[in-house]
Amino acid sequence: MSGTGMLACALLLLQMAPAAHAQAETPPAAAVHSPHGVLNIACEKCHSPSAWRPIRSKPEFDHSRTGYPLRGLHTKLACQQCHVNPVFANVGRNCQKNGAQCDLCHRVNGWQVSIHSINEHQDRFPLIGAHAVVDCYSCHKLGAVGEFNRQGLSTACNSCHLTVYQRTTAPNHQALGYSMECLECHSMDSWMIAAMPHARFRK
Repeated sequence: MSGTGMLACALLLLQMAPAAHAQAETPPAAAVHSPHGVLNIACEKCHSPSAWRPIRSKPEFDHSRTGYPLRGLHTKLACQQCHVNPVFANVGRNCQKNGAQCDLCHRVNGWQVSIHSINEHQDRFPLIGAHAVVDCYSCHKLGAVGEFNRQGLSTACNSCHLTVYQRTTAPNHQALGYSMECLECHSMDSWMIAAMPHARFRK
């Protein structure tokens, strides 16, 4: 290559260098802020091109990769029924409706209480007689502290039946000073089956 050609190449390289240097220093584009926190999923997997809401009826997302695979009736729920917080990682593992730990008694296939769960109830308060057919929420009140934590509920008769005791007039339990230990007079099967209280049962 002649001296003139070499000079031309050198001048050309010098002209290109500032542009390349400027390109190298160009800061990267700002990351798109996602309301869902850290989520390595393309937006179009859940959203449509026309609008953010409503989301697609069948998002392309493998929930089993989260460590909480959707089974049973959970597969039919809308995402928002569990993900009330847009940061999906913040979702709890308890029921979003009332915060109860539903899986203590229920299974994902339905709300029916399993026989196994009833058998587990035989620890502090066996479900015998009429108690075996009572709706769970009759004792486990919604919103109560320790609602489905059996260790947090009292097993004393009057913890559930105090109002019945106070309203009974034939005979008037309060006026006659009858014990609030229901089993001293009644059986587990029915209120109608009662032994005649004796003085030793009275307070």
